[in-house]
Amino acid sequence: MVNAECGICGNVSSFDKESLKGSTWVINGTKIVLCCPCEDDLLKKIAKGRGIDIKYGDGGEIDLIKVTDKSIKIEFWRRN
Repeated sequence: MVNAECGICGNVSSFDKESLKGSTWVINGTKIVLCCPCEDDLLKKIAKGRGIDIKYGDGGEIDLIKVTDKSIKIEFWRRN
């Protein structure tokens, strides 16, 4: 396990090798580690800027994805 500090909020979390790799982002050419809440906030901000609204449930899982940009074509699919 490795302790790493979130590059946005400063929260220190423990990561194994794979989860550290998955939480490391390259932003403007700089590698930073993001904690889960900061990753969620970043995803929401990027999506909103591209015409997509993401709502999270109480457990932190994605509850709803709504496309607000009418130029984005959506295909609906259903799980069996």
